Amino acid sequence: MSDLEQRVTALEREMSALKARVGTNEEDLQNIPELIRTEFRLTNSQIARLSRDVTEVQRGLGDLTSKVGDLPEKFDALQRVMAEFVVEIRAEIGKKG
Repeated sequence: MSDLEQRVTALEREMSALKARVGTNEEDLQNIPELIRTEFRLTNSQIARLSRDVTEVQRGLGDLTSKVGDLPEKFDALQRVMAEFVVEIRAEIGKKG
């Protein structure tokens, strides 16, 4: 009989431990919807922030494009002016020399 009582006691302890684990799992399962909502809010926040950042970058790029847009034409004009200046300097040197 003693052997049977020991087995019953051991099974009761195992059952208590199992119930405790099941209770913990149930608590964790109850938290999952809240975790999903929290993750969803975080993701929405990150997307909104990213959208604002992209808009800001696009605005900055527009400003930069407007400032640099005519730079190639200015560079070409500068090259022509420098070439004319070099021709004038050579002409003056030729007159003096």
